[in-house]
Amino acid sequence: MNILMLVQIFETHEDTGSDRHYFFAKSLVAAGFKVEVLTANVDYKNAKKRFESASSLLSKDIDGVKVTYLPVYTNFRGSFVRRMIFFLSFFASACIYAFKLKDIHAIYAVSTPLTNGFLGAILSKIKRAKMLFEVTDVWPDAAVHTGVVKSRILIVLAEMMGKFCYRRADTIIALTSGIKSEISAKGISGTKIIIIPNGVDTSLFKLVQGSEQQKIREKYHISGKFVAMYMGAHGAYNGLKIILEAAMIVRRNPLIQFVFVGDGDEKVELRTFVEKNGLRNVTFLGTVKRSDSIELLSAADIFLLPNRKGDFFKGNLPNKAFDYLASARPIVVSGFGETSDLVAKAEAGFSVLAEDADAFADQILKLCQTNSDDRLAMGSRGRKYVLDNYDRKEHVLEIKKLLDHT
Repeated sequence: MNILMLVQIFETHEDTGSDRHYFFAKSLVAAGFKVEVLTANVDYKNAKKRFESASSLLSKDIDGVKVTYLPVYTNFRGSFVRRMIFFLSFFASACIYAFKLKDIHAIYAVSTPLTNGFLGAILSKIKRAKMLFEVTDVWPDAAVHTGVVKSRILIVLAEMMGKFCYRRADTIIALTSGIKSEISAKGISGTKIIIIPNGVDTSLFKLVQGSEQQKIREKYHISGKFVAMYMGAHGAYNGLKIILEAAMIVRRNPLIQFVFVGDGDEKVELRTFVEKNGLRNVTFLGTVKRSDSIELLSAADIFLLPNRKGDFFKGNLPNKAFDYLASARPIVVSGFGETSDLVAKAEAGFSVLAEDADAFADQILKLCQTNSDDRLAMGSRGRKYVLDNYDRKEHVLEIKKLLDHT
């Protein structure tokens, strides 16, 4: 069976983001499927070309997966208009390339952006192929709730496009219960929506403690501190200001160091806040390859996972939550919802109200003062829970079943 995956940002262990779709693609190839991925020729974290090529597109074989990198507009940082041009440029390039393909039996389209789902819906009709539509964020809802999109015309158009995608899809894959509920509320039958959450590639994570952890801390110049780490995107959706507010509150404690790892549109603003307020207890590290991020995660004492205020964000359950748990460290969550529920079930941390910096700082202080053996026990419970219940190999089996019924 030939599967076409539309994934605008496709990242492997050599890249800096989530490797979810890389894991799915290579696992499906191992199961006997033929998979081609259409993705953008862009280094997303740095907003520049990933590969220089004499031709307009470049194809690579990665673990048996044919990955085709399409030309796109790369200067998308700084405004919503630029980001929309980026989305539309991929849509145009993918249209030109995909319509020439033959013998497509199934299409796996990943949103965001919603234009991927729209292209998948059109292609599935023309090619008479089954369509699996994975929804990582509900659009335009996510953009509206973060204040990114305010134009009523754009909101209405996106709503119409979304409904078209949902109705055309044979199966909708939601990452969280909240996403499933949001889609169902738009009049889409719940019977065609299944939940395949983010999870863990269990082969990547190993327990790191003691002297080995110390070596890693020395490598990143964060030794001798109680490390409260956030690793992930630095965007409007992530609500990271609460971490800096907590750093302000506990700044007189010389032991606690807040470490940010990653990049995004909000990073300049976060750095400006730190410089303006003279926060010496905050360290910014750049993006790291997926293969290196596992090591860096092990340098933390605790992880920080903020959510924005509002009912919409209660359905947030990001990939970083699973990485944090697999790294066997306690987690402090701001905001109650699916993320806090996961941490509570795993008995691996604490949650406070969203955007409550005082409560957030208080929990960080409490964990700093907690016996290291107790923190280790808490982290170990989280690791066991996530490895037992969120193994990506099980998720691939669910996708394979969907494809086998084509």
